[in-house]
Amino acid sequence: MTTWNKFNLREAIQGLCFRRIRSFFLLLLLVSIEHTHAQYAMGATGQLLIPTADMQEGGTFMMGANYLPTNITPSTFSYPTMNYFVNMTLFSFVEFSYRMTLLKSLNSKGKYTYHEQDRSNTVRIRPLKEGKWWPSLVIGADDLFTQKATEYWGAYYGIITKTFSTRSGHQVSATFGWYFPQGEQKSFNKGPFGGITYTPPFCKELKLMVEYETLGWNIGGAVRFWKHLSIHAFTHDFKDISTGVRYECTLIH
Repeated sequence: MTTWNKFNLREAIQGLCFRRIRSFFLLLLLVSIEHTHAQYAMGATGQLLIPTADMQEGGTFMMGANYLPTNITPSTFSYPTMNYFVNMTLFSFVEFSYRMTLLKSLNSKGKYTYHEQDRSNTVRIRPLKEGKWWPSLVIGADDLFTQKATEYWGAYYGIITKTFSTRSGHQVSATFGWYFPQGEQKSFNKGPFGGITYTPPFCKELKLMVEYETLGWNIGGAVRFWKHLSIHAFTHDFKDISTGVRYECTLIH
């Protein structure tokens, strides 16, 4: 084989690998798993960044970590950061999440490093389960038990979610909610939010999602492996990409 042919073959193989990798990540941005409803970036139940009125099955445990770009965090986090979380649905109508988000601080050399962490939580209660003619209703609170000076995520919210299905198997879920800010961080998570999820009949393990979460629009999704491990990615206003990983299991049947 001549040097020119070897060069073209190498380019063709590299191009094919690049296209497959690109297609895989585009798929991650467009789909999610039907049987999970996690609010991925915050470690609670919902879509990508917004909560929904869906709930996990009682006894469900989740843990994971997320990369968070600057534009989807409070002004205190003026830099990209990460969080990690644990989540437990005690009953089918009560859920609790606990998160740690990395904070930067000056070290002895005058450089910023991730030496501190912000603790936050989410408590969710579902007083009304979805029926044939009415939506499900959930009320929740972020940063409910933390100190007033560090309520970076502090907000109360109410949400309704309704799922519509056709005889041919198409499924659409619509969510609408409202944030009521608390504490000193009045400009973050304030006002209306909502989202739409579409599940095609030919693949029940796929979801197409779009949402508005008071700061902008998100589109993305996740893929789950071996029934327990999920990897997700989404784009915020087509400017930033957030990614994360989550493990889930049922501790109590």
